[in-house]
Amino acid sequence: MLVEDLMKKPIAIERDVTLADAAKLMTKHKINSLIFLVDDKIAGIVTHEDLVAHFGEQRKVSEIMTRQVITVKKSDKLQRAIDLIHDKNISVVPVVDNKGDLVGVVHAKDILNQACASDDFLMD
Repeated sequence: MLVEDLMKKPIAIERDVTLADAAKLMTKHKINSLIFLVDDKIAGIVTHEDLVAHFGEQRKVSEIMTRQVITVKKSDKLQRAIDLIHDKNISVVPVVDNKGDLVGVVHAKDILNQACASDDFLMD
């Protein structure tokens, strides 16, 4: 199975917002991360865990986001995303195309759901 077979549409922001606004967006879209784009390129990612760690602070996403964003290509095997999620202890991996443009996201929970639904989901 390839990353593109399981990826979902990403929710990205292109302007700096407060942590409260980021939390509202995540709640509205029922997601656990937002990707911050600058000139259509990934500049950072903020997760639910980041918001919890900075709960109550009057800050902007750009102040707390992770700037060294780990990505996978949509043509990568899903095992690559699984390995990154495990090795880096993360819950979501943005998916990029060959030009480095954001095209999706893969969540650990979606991988687990797929694994529970199918015994051979990693098979080619």
